[in-house]
Amino acid sequence: MRRPAAFLLAIIAPAVLGAQSRTNAVAPGMSRAKVVAALGTPSTERTVGEFKYLFYANACGKRCGMNDLVILRRDSVVDAIFRSSTRHYTGASSSPMAISEKDAAERGAAQQSPAGSKSGTTRMTPPLKPNDAKPSIPTHPPTLAPAPSKSPSKP
Repeated sequence: MRRPAAFLLAIIAPAVLGAQSRTNAVAPGMSRAKVVAALGTPSTERTVGEFKYLFYANACGKRCGMNDLVILRRDSVVDAIFRSSTRHYTGASSSPMAISEKDAAERGAAQQSPAGSKSGTTRMTPPLKPNDAKPSIPTHPPTLAPAPSKSPSKP
């Protein structure tokens, strides 16, 4: 009975210790292999030209509007955007700072207030007349006279 328990412990212990040794931090210049060692295998990976995008699922999902993202250029980290509080980017992220739900609601209410509001933003209004009121293709094209026929010339 002790052998199966010891066997199970021998299998589980390295996995648990490996997960605890992850730093969950990404630094500029790290290779993909180092990112995977720090964060684990990405849930999705895309390559476009010389850029590689590593997507990691996070706990905030739909509320955040995005997965955590690490961007590599030629196998070197150039940017990371993390919404998860368990992951960190030591460089300067291109993502703006996250705001609280309360701040987002207040900003949304300020944008919907009249034009004289303190926020300094104005909402766009649609044009009074549609832009396509005068189509560029004429509805009644002019009729043209038939072209004169060419008669063969005699020498």
